[in-house]
Amino acid sequence: MILKKFQFHSLIFAGLLLATSCKQHQSDNKEDTVKKDTLIKTAAVKKPLNAGTIKPLPKSSCSQIVYQILTSSASYKQLTNGLAERVIKNGGTSFGFMLEGSPSAKIDSAMSYSKTYDYSIHESYPDHNPVIARYTFDPAKRQLFEYNTAQDSLIPIPFNKKLLSELDKACSVK
Repeated sequence: MILKKFQFHSLIFAGLLLATSCKQHQSDNKEDTVKKDTLIKTAAVKKPLNAGTIKPLPKSSCSQIVYQILTSSASYKQLTNGLAERVIKNGGTSFGFMLEGSPSAKIDSAMSYSKTYDYSIHESYPDHNPVIARYTFDPAKRQLFEYNTAQDSLIPIPFNKKLLSELDKACSVK
C-alpha cells in the first residue's frame, strides 16, 4: 500500500512538473516575441550620428565631382529615367549605385583601390541586387566610359565637360 501511495504521489509530482514546464515554455515564447518586437522597433528608430566618429567629405571631393560627371551623361539619364517605377512594379524597392573602385578607396568608401573611378548601377530587390550597368571615369584620360558586357570593353560616352574644371579644383586640394 505504501508503494502504491508512493507511485501515485510520484505521478502527481511528475504531472505538476510537466505542467509547470509547459507553462514556462509558453511564457518564454511570449518573452521572445516581446524581445523580437522590441528589437525590431529599436532597429527602426534612427539614432543621431556621433559627429566625432564620421569625417564629413568636403562638399566638392573628387569622387563627388566624378559622380556629377556620371549623372550628367545622357547614358546614365536614359538608363535611370523611370527606372525606380519599373523596379517597384517588378517587386523591387529602388535602384542604387556603388563606387566599386577609386584612387582614394578609403576616403571615398570604395570597395577597392583602382586607378579609375568605377561605378555600378543596380536594381534593389528583397533577395538580390542585379547590376544593370557599369561606368568608369579615368582621371588620367579625363573620360567617362560605359562598360559593354557583350564586347568586354569600355566605350567612351559624352558628359558635361564643364565639370572637368571642378574636378581639377577638387582633386588638387589634398
